[in-house]
Amino acid sequence: MKTGYPWPKGTQAAVTISVNFDAEAYDLLSTTNERLFGRFSYGRYGVRAGLPRLLDLFAKNNIQATFFVTGEDAKRHIDELKEIAKSGHEIASRGATMKRPNESGELAWLKEGIEIVSDIIGMKVLGYRSPDNELSPLTLHHLIDLGLLYDASFQDDDAPYIFDLKGGKLVEIPSCYALADAPAYSARHSHQRVLQIWRDETKALIAADALIPLTLHLRGDFGSTRAARIALLDQYIKEVKQQSGITFMTYLELAKWTIDSKANVEGDPYTPHQQTLANTIYRGDLAVKPT
Repeated sequence: MKTGYPWPKGTQAAVTISVNFDAEAYDLLSTTNERLFGRFSYGRYGVRAGLPRLLDLFAKNNIQATFFVTGEDAKRHIDELKEIAKSGHEIASRGATMKRPNESGELAWLKEGIEIVSDIIGMKVLGYRSPDNELSPLTLHHLIDLGLLYDASFQDDDAPYIFDLKGGKLVEIPSCYALADAPAYSARHSHQRVLQIWRDETKALIAADALIPLTLHLRGDFGSTRAARIALLDQYIKEVKQQSGITFMTYLELAKWTIDSKANVEGDPYTPHQQTLANTIYRGDLAVKPT
């Protein structure tokens, strides 16, 4: 079944490549600043060795990606963020830290993360992705109040759509679990198996006129910036670019297109699930877990 999403003329399916920066901020969920070495240095690897490798790959393939960065990582890597922006990539927010606050502190936490990154790159951040795919009942409303155009925390569709909420409209750009590097590499799949998974998913999504949302991480453990994994990524991108009717877009480009086109519009996703979510955690994929 095809999605029915109104792609630009000549486009059958679009590819978005997002990169979760997730450097030391991720490691600090498990340790302290004084212990960011040894087993807690995978995030540091991603910035020192992985990021230059990834930027070179994108430049070679003429690809613009979207990087999601916490305020905490942004402050540690100011020069790197400026280099990412200078290279033509979009930078979006992942919150102030990798650990979301309680509901009462969420607005300030979101605002801090957005402002830190915006100040560093010299332009307003317009997108957000939750660091753990969890949201409060007010998250989407806060994003609208803070002037954001899109969220990328859900996994509930094969194409973008629009939330029409009380304060305005917000584009949702959903992701695909099978097109993320972290699950496969965390499970220690071989490089060839990862490539085949991505090939199979991409082929099926193209046939469905769907979004192909590849989600990468910089990290040296479950990320895509080790030398062999960069080679795999290079091969995958080259294969996709050979397909007809494929357009590569940043999240911001896709969000703007979704607003201007006649994409599906939905109401507040929290409302029909209030009874269930009163006793569970609200996740972007609505695959709730007990509290």
